[in-house]
Amino acid sequence: MPFDPLPKTLTDLLDGGARAPLTAVELGCGDGRLLALVRRPGVVCLGLDRLPRAAGSVADIVGDACRPPVRDRSLDVLLAANLVRHLVPSRPGLEFLEAWLGLLKPGGSLVILEDEPTARPAAAANYRDLQAFLARLWPMGRGPLLARSAFLLRVPPQLLPLVADGGVAVNRWPQDARAAVAMLESGSPAAGDAAAGLAAAIGAQGLSCGRQWWCRFTVPVAPN
Repeated sequence: MPFDPLPKTLTDLLDGGARAPLTAVELGCGDGRLLALVRRPGVVCLGLDRLPRAAGSVADIVGDACRPPVRDRSLDVLLAANLVRHLVPSRPGLEFLEAWLGLLKPGGSLVILEDEPTARPAAAANYRDLQAFLARLWPMGRGPLLARSAFLLRVPPQLLPLVADGGVAVNRWPQDARAAVAMLESGSPAAGDAAAGLAAAIGAQGLSCGRQWWCRFTVPVAPN
């Protein structure tokens, strides 16, 4: 799911590609909507997904996001957008972070972006509840929204010094409330069950991402 606007820390990083070309990979690229936002002159950003193009992704690289088939110390930027929350149920210790950081050149950045579950408007609460509902349907392959504070508590202590910056901001990326209601009603839910209640709430109050958060890790440059 894309983010609007992209965090300034990320856009500044990508804009630097005009001065010194950057090599980047987005993990879990899916349909490529975020790739379309981050690709720009001087930035070669490839998409990695477990699903091939024939299955609906736009992947340039097919593989496991936790063990990307990418050469170590070969990337300037690695992106993971609304991916970590789906990995947490089976990997609560975030062990994959160390593997991801190993793909970066010295001075390279890992940027993690996620939707923040603490937004208060009803439409944002509906989005949070929708993601929690979907996570209950597939508990080991999908996760509910992950708060920035909860993510940082899970980061292995030895990696915390590599956190360069982060923050929380509004995410204005539009959501299709009608499509969400149609999906929830497609199973003919009985009146009063979770799907029916959620469909009614979205129909009445709408659906919006609410807020986003990001966290940037930077691999240190060895002293001369």
